[in-house]
Order: sequence, then structure tokens, then C-alpha cells
Amino acid sequence: MIRIYGRRNILSFLLKPLCIAILIFAHFGLVWLKSNVISLEYDISNLEKIKEECLKERKILFAEKANLQSFETINSSVSGDYGFVFPNRIKVIHVKRQKGPLPYKVSLERKNVVTMIEGASGSE
Repeated sequence: MIRIYGRRNILSFLLKPLCIAILIFAHFGLVWLKSNVISLEYDISNLEKIKEECLKERKILFAEKANLQSFETINSSVSGDYGFVFPNRIKVIHVKRQKGPLPYKVSLERKNVVTMIEGASGSE
């Protein structure tokens, strides 16, 4: 009698422990993956709390900025001993915006420059 099934027994002898080892490895892999997902969720929740705190602080800073830029605050600082003076309309230079991505041009009309120079020399 010839044994044909001998190879099958050796294959099943090696295949069963290999499948069990693969199942155990897959199970621990899933547990590791689940724990990493949970730790990422905790990290995300901590970052969301930090984001909310930063947004609250940003709103407070914008309110303080608006308060500091208010006309009453500027007026009170001008009336103090800081030496601030509101500019004269003749001494203001207007910058006109060019169409397109060109550089800005700043210029005074010749007539205004001459009157300003004459006015400055006459007041001395």
C-alpha cells in the first residue's frame, strides 16, 4: 500500500500553527491600532480646547484694539503731555492708488510745494 496523504499531514501540521500565529498577531495589531486611535482622539480634544482658548483670547485682543483705536482714547492721549498735534491739511500728502500691480507714486503738485516753502520761510 502506498501512502499518498503523507504530505498533506505535514502541510496541515505546519499550516494550523501558522494560522493561529497569524490570528494572534492580527488580534494584537487591532488592539494596538485601537489604542492609537483613542490616544489620537484625546490629542485632538486637547487641541480643540487650546483652539477655543486662543479664539477667546483673540476676541478679547480685538476688543482691546478697538478700544485703543477709538477716537476718545486718541483724543485723551493728545490732550495729555505727549506733545501730539493733529496735522494741518496743507501738510498732508495724499497717496493715490494705481490700477494693477504697479508701484505707488507719491508726488506733490508744484504749486503746493512752492506755497509751503514760501509759507515756511515767511513764518521764521
